[in-house]
Amino acid sequence: MRSNRNARSRRDVQVAALLAIVAIIAGAVLVLRSFETSAEPSTAPASSQGASSGASYVRLPTASELKRARLFATKRLGLVSFAFVDTSGTLGCYRCRVRYHSASVVKVMLLVSYLNRLANENDPLPADHEAYLKSMIRTSDNAAATAIYAHVGDKGLYQLAQKAQMTDFHVSGGWGSARITAADQARFFASLDDVAAPEYRMYVRELLSSIIREQSWGIPEVSRPDWKTFFKGGWLTTRRGNLVHQVARLEKDTLSMAIAILTDGDPSDSYGRETIRGIAKRLLRP
Repeated sequence: MRSNRNARSRRDVQVAALLAIVAIIAGAVLVLRSFETSAEPSTAPASSQGASSGASYVRLPTASELKRARLFATKRLGLVSFAFVDTSGTLGCYRCRVRYHSASVVKVMLLVSYLNRLANENDPLPADHEAYLKSMIRTSDNAAATAIYAHVGDKGLYQLAQKAQMTDFHVSGGWGSARITAADQARFFASLDDVAAPEYRMYVRELLSSIIREQSWGIPEVSRPDWKTFFKGGWLTTRRGNLVHQVARLEKDTLSMAIAILTDGDPSDSYGRETIRGIAKRLLRP
């Protein structure tokens, strides 16, 4: 009888221990699930993931703003993708790995790649090339972009893409062949200060904040004057219809974030611009 009682006692202890282990595992799973999110960590350099460690806990846009932007995007005609690196350094997106023709958005990569080459070779910026850079960015001049591409080439663009940790960028034989995703462009603009040569950072910022008024539609219509806005748009006609893109870096006080909105198959250029403005409005305004 005593041996039976001892055996039952040992079994009771073993069962209790097993139940305790199960409870611990279940609790750990619940804790982990509480931290799950539809966003993912950005691969942008750490210094661009929020302007300061003191502001790292701030997350803009909020989850509800992201939900509103996604809902709006689903109701628009054509193909729509967007991505952002929020003020905490996290990448959030909607169809953000769909690859698009870059149009003139790639001109920012041409700008940074060219200036980085000058810095690496300790060469001055020639006056005629500076004129090309200004026209390429401020008025989106295609001939100026072609002239700068001649000094950069596919190799320079790929080197910059690697530095910015872009995973889906492609170009072959000319800047007009470039293909981009919203996720990559959001990462690139979020890390702009990190990937641009230090001696040219202010110059890059100056050009990207002085786009002519006629091309300052979309994101800057919503972000200004609350946010300092550095941006570039692109547009062309494709077999789907009208393609309209815009990418921007936004800064306010100690906070920074980046937004990339890509569209194709728009029934008109103005419709694509309205899609971009509508998404930006829902991401940036409560």
